[in-house]
Amino acid sequence: MRYKDCFDKERRDFLRIVQRAGISAGLLRASSLIGGVMLARTAEAQSGVPTKSCLVFSGGGCQPNLWYPSGGTFPAQSAPLQTHYSRIAVMKNASLTGAGHGIMFHRFDNASFSRDSFDVNMGRTIGANYPVKYLNVGTTEESQLSREGNASKPTITSPQNALDILFSGGTTTTSGTAPRKSIVDLHYPAVNSLKTKLGQHEKEKLDSHFTAIQEIEAAIGSGTGGGGGGSCPRPTNTAATGFDALAKLQTDIIVLALNCNLTASVSIAFGSDAHNHIFDKLGGRSSHQSHHFNQAQYTEDIAYMQGLTKNLLDKLNAQGLLSSTTVFQMSDMGLADAHGNDDVPMILAGAGITGGRTLELGKKTQADIFHTLALKMRADQSPNSAAYRNWGGSIISGL
Repeated sequence: MRYKDCFDKERRDFLRIVQRAGISAGLLRASSLIGGVMLARTAEAQSGVPTKSCLVFSGGGCQPNLWYPSGGTFPAQSAPLQTHYSRIAVMKNASLTGAGHGIMFHRFDNASFSRDSFDVNMGRTIGANYPVKYLNVGTTEESQLSREGNASKPTITSPQNALDILFSGGTTTTSGTAPRKSIVDLHYPAVNSLKTKLGQHEKEKLDSHFTAIQEIEAAIGSGTGGGGGGSCPRPTNTAATGFDALAKLQTDIIVLALNCNLTASVSIAFGSDAHNHIFDKLGGRSSHQSHHFNQAQYTEDIAYMQGLTKNLLDKLNAQGLLSSTTVFQMSDMGLADAHGNDDVPMILAGAGITGGRTLELGKKTQADIFHTLALKMRADQSPNSAAYRNWGGSIISGL
């Protein structure tokens, strides 16, 4: 049979698998988890091929001599990444269009006011066959990195709202007290009816997914793990108290989304380019103040932020997701005191990336990286190819 492209083949393979398993369209609609399990069957033979995208925004820039590795060793500001050195390609002399404060949409874009950001475009293209097109979470409400065309898409700072998008686990109201069943309770009947049609490995994966969901619900608020009649108060984003706890809980959610095959495109924002987030694990100080007035604290801040990225890479690696997911971390400027657009810290890791090296970019920008990554992930061949955004950059050779 001839296929229009690789994604058309994936879609047809998916439909054949669903048909052979005897799964109805109604059952697929009843649970996004079931669609994720079936998609996993079509992806089993694609290990090492980049099929998913994870974007990371880490605010604050860097001091170049304390960021770029030398002799295989990361210095003070990037030191937490050392355990992943062999997986990471560090971009040197990378530039950013629109560096500075107050223009977050430049980070996942190339200064367009009217076109998709990278995470949204990957959701429309490589993620067209997935239950959820993209998931954009973060720690700070003004972190509006994502755009659908000319419409800004606010970053999701409530972990419960992020889970609702993934699993349709509740209703959104303005009262702040909407009853909500546990996601496990909502999906378990549909999934349980499928178990006789699954292999042992798939059953174990589903049980693992449910365990992860229960742990996240428990972290959001007590009584959300399936007890207490299956309902709980609707939490605000303050349910995860403090920057550190929220950053780590949002990390757990995007890893869950990728691992359950609920989406092919996720993004997470650690802070914003306003640098007004408060580091509760560093004495409760504002990041902006230390970025300008205290070198030692600036180094400590950036190292802390890279610890959050390490945590993300740890969890992706533990789930085997780095063989299918390409991770791209960027920032909002180079040296924070200068608000410059040169020497902006950018790293890549995961599927399709040769790690353990520093790659000279010669002032190429985020648009060139987006262009290269989109082609690596075959977004130009997607089932929704009319939506593919040609980033207009040059391909970065050797990436």
